[in-house]
This record gives sequence, structure tokens and C-alpha cells, in this order.
Amino acid sequence: MKTLLLALLCLVQTGVAYSQTIYAAPNGSASNPGTNISAPTTLANALATVTAGGTVYLRGGTYSLSASVIITASNNGTASANKNVVAYSSEVPVLDFSAMAIADANRGVILDGDYWHFTGITIRGAGDNGMLLAGNNNTIEKCLFIGNHDSGLQLSRYVTSNTTISSWPSNNLILNCEAYDNQDPDNEDADGFAAKLTCGTGNVFRGCISHHNIDDGWDLYAKSDTGPIGPVTIENCVSYSNGTLSSGSTSGNGDKNGFKLGGSGIAVNHIVRRSVAFNNGHHGFTDNNNPGNIEVSNNTSYNNANSNFNFRSGSTATFRNNLSFNAGSSDQSNGTDVSNSNVWWKNNVSTNGGGLVVSSADFVSTTPSVSKNSDGSPNLGNFLALATGSDMINAGVTAPNITYTGSAPDIGARESGSTTNPSTYTLSLTASPGAGGTITASPSASSYNAGAVVTLTASPASGYTFSGWSGGASGTSATTTVTMNANLSVTASFSAVSGGGGNTLRIDDAAITTSGYCGADGSRQNSYTGADGGYYINLSNSSSRGVNYSITVPSAGTYSFVWRYANGGSNVSTVARLLVNGNTALSSVSFPKTSSWTTWTTTAAVTATLAAGTNTVRIETTSSTEFANIDWMEVTGNSPSAATCASSARVAYHPDITAQPEETRVYPNPVVSNATLSFYNKQEQRVAVKLFDSNGALVNIVVNKVFPAGYHQVPVDCNRLANAAYFIKVESGEKQTTLRLIKQ
Repeated sequence: MKTLLLALLCLVQTGVAYSQTIYAAPNGSASNPGTNISAPTTLANALATVTAGGTVYLRGGTYSLSASVIITASNNGTASANKNVVAYSSEVPVLDFSAMAIADANRGVILDGDYWHFTGITIRGAGDNGMLLAGNNNTIEKCLFIGNHDSGLQLSRYVTSNTTISSWPSNNLILNCEAYDNQDPDNEDADGFAAKLTCGTGNVFRGCISHHNIDDGWDLYAKSDTGPIGPVTIENCVSYSNGTLSSGSTSGNGDKNGFKLGGSGIAVNHIVRRSVAFNNGHHGFTDNNNPGNIEVSNNTSYNNANSNFNFRSGSTATFRNNLSFNAGSSDQSNGTDVSNSNVWWKNNVSTNGGGLVVSSADFVSTTPSVSKNSDGSPNLGNFLALATGSDMINAGVTAPNITYTGSAPDIGARESGSTTNPSTYTLSLTASPGAGGTITASPSASSYNAGAVVTLTASPASGYTFSGWSGGASGTSATTTVTMNANLSVTASFSAVSGGGGNTLRIDDAAITTSGYCGADGSRQNSYTGADGGYYINLSNSSSRGVNYSITVPSAGTYSFVWRYANGGSNVSTVARLLVNGNTALSSVSFPKTSSWTTWTTTAAVTATLAAGTNTVRIETTSSTEFANIDWMEVTGNSPSAATCASSARVAYHPDITAQPEETRVYPNPVVSNATLSFYNKQEQRVAVKLFDSNGALVNIVVNKVFPAGYHQVPVDCNRLANAAYFIKVESGEKQTTLRLIKQ
């Protein structure tokens, strides 16, 4: 029995979602669930079992690993509930892949999932990239990438069949991270950070430091075989001494640039702001044959071996307030120099078209100094800070997302004084047309501090699809982020679905569950008038009672959901939750009161991600009070269609269907206090229900008695159970069924 139960745990643990805290340690045991800090689990087990909103705390020490740690594309958090991997307290967890062979396939961590947040983790010694970031909407914060055998962190696809930019990693934030001493065997590929070859839109590097890597500090290379990558934003970053390792060894093969911003003559409009490059073995900032309109604002480049700024003939870059001082060769500044606001190093002089001439006296210090603030962001001290009285103070022009003190921005990356003009910004959101959908902002506020990152989500109304962002945001993903360094106006555009267009599916209740509608925990009624088709679903007045649907979609993506309902009681619940494939996709879906039970309306559209193929969708109650009557559900997106009701999608009880279902089921799952086991006897027979822990030990005999033929429900008291995984074994005649139950 113990072996069987452990095998079942391994088979199904990746498909169950429950929020909890998990502790992992270098000496953790896979037999531990990790819910107790004194009994940690392994890293692999923690990553496989943590669910949306949960946190894996990694204890300090060295995790000696010889194989890639892979977080697959099916292992995801949600927009409102990331999966978190965090260094415990002030401890330093090190994922050490030094035992790996050096090979292209031997990355350290492969993050192909979405909505993960890594904080404070060190990754070193991998046989290729330290981390291959291939998923979407992830945050990598305060992490170190040291001594890997290709780029420390690289944004590129993992699955080679993902051939379009829409399938490449997008909307990732790399925040206050550091990469150094990364070196490949050929001494020409290992950058500190790379977003290249197959990288999507909306990716941001902010507050990161890259130094002493054998190739470039940053590499945004594109090539003809795969075409343009998405625009990348680099803000408040520092790149220095690339091309030489911290040991002093170097190579003639590496490119040795601070910020390499493209390649192959492919135009991509990257953004680089308030960043510093110094002492690199080649150029500080280079377009690397990217003819795109790169936005280059308020950067400082100093003492690089070749040019501080190298934007060659054909560049259409836009330059504002950049500062170049003391380089091995003159700058190439092809592009648009806005109002002569840039100071270039040419012919051994640092000057601009407006007559400014810069010397070392304009700086407090030209002696390199790089440390970190408590949040991991760079702290340069007095290095390259403008001296009092410098002509570069207030000599710049206003630039997108650049804050400043005084009458105008200073020239260069280091704004003198505190950046307080202004300190907060407003965000204006518009849906076009107004009936097309809604926009939510997280966090939602009347104003935002400078530098705040706001996540925007567009939710189309019934009959509409989201088509794209404009104004202060861009792209076609329904979820995007904006950084509040200016007052922003953002418009979400929606397109009407002509005649349904195959993009909106309405699923109504039915007398027999065959496809689309797959039953409910309640009854199908027609007492109140006004429902489409005359019938609606009246759910039982208990928590975790719901309506089940089965939907097939051709590709994974974001879909919107709307329900028609009436909620006319005097004391009714107005909140439900949405589950997709057994996991909580949205913990709160609003069903506001209506004036009567014959007044029907629709909910605001909500969005959730569906996987390619067949999905089970369930809307269910969250409290033991009267709830809305449900008329129908509409799904809008990429050609959804009603799917056959498999046994896993059908509900255990529905008095209106002609044939009673025979599956055994436990719900809610995960459970907080009390669960219900439902089963169906074809004939009178004894049924034994037993509860086991994950090690196979018997915890409780729930029931053992004779039940007549028909449908039955048995309560399972979970109040005294520890938060963990359990198994319920149902024995009836010659039939045995084992179900997994999560207590949280």
C-alpha cells in the first residue's frame, strides 16, 4: 500500500494546486512535504509541488546539482498569485552546477513556466546558461549568476518549435541582479545578461550589474535565421570590465562590449536609460548593426577601450542627455541628437554642439566604485556624479520616463541631488470602445511613486476581443506592465467579433450533460422567468458548489469569461471563484446583487489562461449562503468550442440528468476544513472509505458500512489534519478507487 500511494503521489502531484509555504534545503528529503522548517524537502520536490500564491523558502548552503532544474511550461503561477522561490531570511542558497559537463544543453535553471518570482538565489557553474528564462511574466530579483559556461541569464526560447515572436519569452523583469565571471569554452559567447535570438516583447532589465564576463555585459543580438526579437528595456544598470574575468585573464575572441544592442542589420527599437558603462574591453554602448530607432537617454559611458558610444552609419537611434568622457576612440553618434543635448567624446575632447566642454573637474570622482543598496540596486557613490557647478547640471532636455531635479534633466546617468521632480505620477486608462472591455491596474492607485511598476490587464466584454495597447503601453498581450516615470495615458483597444466569428462560445445548461455544460452541484430549474431557454442552475447553498464546463481551444492563451445570472435574494453571496483544470485561476469573480430573481444581467468579463486542448472550467461558490442562479457562460478568445464531458469534468450530482454518473469524487480539493466524498453504487454493497497520509500510514476510517444502490455523499472531517497531501481509498465490492486530497 505504501509503495502504491507514493507512486500515485509522484504521478499526480504536478496537477494539483494549493497555496502553502514550503521549505527546501541542501540536505532536504523528498519524503518530506517541506511544510515544516525542521523537515525540509528537496529543491526539485518543492518546485514541483508549490502552487500559485505559494512560496518556496530555500535554506542557505550549497545545492550540489549535476542536471538541469527544469520548470516546465505547464508549471505556472497566475497574474494575481506568483509562485515564489525566495532565499530564507538572510541565508544564501547557492545552486551549484559545477558537476555538469560543459555542453549547450546543460543549462542550470530552465524557467519555461509563467508567473514565477525568484529572489536572492545564486546560480553558478552551469554547463551553459546559469538560467535560461523562457517563460512569461516572471520576475528574477536580487539573484547572482557566477562562473557559468555561457551567459549568466539568457532570455530565449526553450522549446525549439516555438518559432514566432508571440511564443517567445515576454514581459519578464530582471530586477537588481548581478552577473560576473561567466565564460564559455570559446571565450566569445558568455555574456552577463542576454536577451537575444528568440526573445519576445516587454522584457525589462532594471537595476542590474554585469561585469568581468568574457564577452559582453548585455547582448541583445538578433540574426536573420530567426528575425527580429522584441524591444528590450534596460534601466538604471551598470556594465563594466567585460572582456576580462575578475582573475585578470582575457581572450581575443570576446566582443567585450558593455551594452551590445542588436545585430545582423535587423531593426529593433530597444530602450536604454540611466545606465553606466565603463572600463569595458571594446565599446561602452553599441548598436552592433541594429538600424532601429533605439531610445538612448541619460546614459554615461567612460573610459572604454574603443568608443564609448558606437552607433554606426545607418543608425536611426534617438539620443537625449548622454555623456561620454575619455575613451580609446572617438564616438560614432549617427542618429538624432535631440537639441544638441548629448556630450560626445570626439578627437580626444568631450563636447557637444551647444558649446559644452567637459573635463574631470565636472565630476566628484572618476575613480570607479560600485556597490549595492539594500535592495540590490547599484550604488556608485561619488563615481561619475556631477560636481557642484558643473555646466551639465540642468543642461539636458526632457525625455520619456526620465525624472529630474531642477529646471531640466542633467546630462548623463547621475542626476545631481535627489530626483524629486515630480515624485508621483498619474495613470489614465481608457477602453476603446468603452463597451469593448475593461482595464485593471495592479496595484490600483490614484497616483504612483516614480519607478513604480504597474501591471495592466485588458479584459474584453462579451462579443469583443482585445486587439492591442497604445499610448504609454504597447503590444498585443492582454497583460503588460508600465513603469511610472511620467504621467501616462494608456488605451486598450478592443475589436467587435462579427457574428461571433468563431471566437465567442456560449454554453447554456442542458438536461443531459454531453458537451460544454457538464453538470452542477444543484438543480436545473425554471421557476423564475427570463432565463435563456427557460432554465437556469440553482446551486446548493453551501461552499464549493459549482457549475462545470468542458472547453477545447486550439492554442494556449488568455480567454475572457462572462456569466449571465440573477442574484435577487436579500442575503446572498456575491463572490465566486473560477477554477481551470482543477486549479484556482481567479479567487474572486463578482456576481453583484440584482433587483429580483427575474432580473438577469451579466458579470464583468474576467480573464484566465486555458491550455491548448480540452480544459475543465468550473465556477463555484465561496461561502455557505444563497448564491446567484446561473443562466449561461460565454468564453471569448481564439476559437473556443464545446468539448465532450469526460468523467473528470462531470459533476458528481445533478438530479435532472437521466443517468447517474458513476465516478468517485472528493471536493472541495484543496480543502480547508470539511470535504465531501461522493460515489455511486450500482447495487447495494459495503463501502469502506479510508484516509492515508502520503507515507501510506492509515489516518482514519471515514466510514465502513453497507450503502444501498444509488448516489451517496459522505462528509470527511479535515479540521484536525496537518497541511499536507493525503489519499482517500474507496473500497466497494471488487472496485477500489484512490483519490488525492490536499489539506491547506
